[in-house]
Amino acid sequence: MFIRNCLTPKDEIITVTPETEAPELVRILSEKGLESIPVVDEKRYFLGITGYGHLLKSALERSDGDWSRLKVKDALHTMDPLTINHDFEETLPVIVRHPFVPVVSEDGFTFLGIVKISDIEAVLADTYGHALPGIRFLLAVVLDIPHELEQILDAVRAFDVNIISVVTFDAGDAAARRILLKVSPTPHGETIRQHLEEKGFRVLSMKEKEAVAK
Repeated sequence: MFIRNCLTPKDEIITVTPETEAPELVRILSEKGLESIPVVDEKRYFLGITGYGHLLKSALERSDGDWSRLKVKDALHTMDPLTINHDFEETLPVIVRHPFVPVVSEDGFTFLGIVKISDIEAVLADTYGHALPGIRFLLAVVLDIPHELEQILDAVRAFDVNIISVVTFDAGDAAARRILLKVSPTPHGETIRQHLEEKGFRVLSMKEKEAVAK
């Protein structure tokens, strides 16, 4: 998945310029219920972000502490945006440090929009099949064993169930990984567990999950 698939476009986003005065910034943030906001110039180039925290920091650094005389350019936090062609997973290290992910065009400057935390949450929930009912198996596997996914498919093939998701992740050890398998509801959960173990997987947990109300 690309960032373009979960982008909130610039036309739906409030922005400010470097010359926006602090009282106007505070008014916009308050009226829109925002903590921070993108900063763009007259060319629509992305410059960074600003918000209450950045404004407060700049005010405290002034000798008189008068924040009302500040402009956005005085309380600007610069950061590197992602481009529209970046992969979705590259938003993750950005969103843990910033309130949103700014996105620019291929030129590296022209502001196109943002990826919100809620957008990232929705993509991850869909990847894991979070909202769908089913049975969730957490498997322990060893790296470099051929045909692991094929073995998983063979273990469930006979039971006429749909595979909702298969996600692999690091178990914190260079020699081990985990596979999270979720299949559609079936009365054969325990038998599938046995088949997985017969094929060499260690089933760390098996949970039946109900549908999540939206």
